[in-house]
Amino acid sequence: MLRISKLTDYAIIILSYLAQETGLVASAASIARDSHLGGATVSKILKILAEAGLVTSLRGAGGGYQLARSADQITVADVVSAIEGRFAMTECCAAADLCSLDSMCGIKDNWQVINKIILTALAGVTLQDMTGSLHQHPLTLRGIPIQVKGATHVK
Repeated sequence: MLRISKLTDYAIIILSYLAQETGLVASAASIARDSHLGGATVSKILKILAEAGLVTSLRGAGGGYQLARSADQITVADVVSAIEGRFAMTECCAAADLCSLDSMCGIKDNWQVINKIILTALAGVTLQDMTGSLHQHPLTLRGIPIQVKGATHVK
């Protein structure tokens, strides 16, 4: 099953929390409390997000964390890459010659195309989008609208 880790899921929750209000500065403790996540987990994720340049840390009275860029400039792909590392569906998508079948594989090019499609889809969804319902988001594949179950509008 293809699935992001809990840390990535929690990172999206944390960043969506910070995206609620432009310029919001929040402490790790308040983010943990309001997001119903463990304090140690939130601190760990915030450190990773800061190293990736997605949040900045402000020290002193009134300090805490805030988005490093506006919510419409941070994508889900950015977050996945920050937490999970380079996105790769299969070994052949990560780097050449990692798989023992690389030189004779007839489907590696197709996996690389699928990898790019998924990464492009993740890059097309911003934190701003994640703060609302994606049922109204105009997702398309090869120019064909993707119907999201329960969606009332597809562009």
